[in-house]
Amino acid sequence: MSTAPKPATVEVVLLKDHKHGGKPFKKGATITVTAAQRQFLIERDIIAKNSPAVPATEKKG
Repeated sequence: MSTAPKPATVEVVLLKDHKHGGKPFKKGATITVTAAQRQFLIERDIIAKNSPAVPATEKKG
């Protein structure tokens, strides 16, 4: 059994269609990603460079 903590996640909005976790998402969809995934998406212009890094767990409420 692993005791490693789960990585923190953030919610981002897609600027164009994208497949995430094997599922297709349309432009404007909100997906939950890790900080590393967020950076990957920014580098490929899939999300805005100024896309907020709001933790997914804190955004709800």
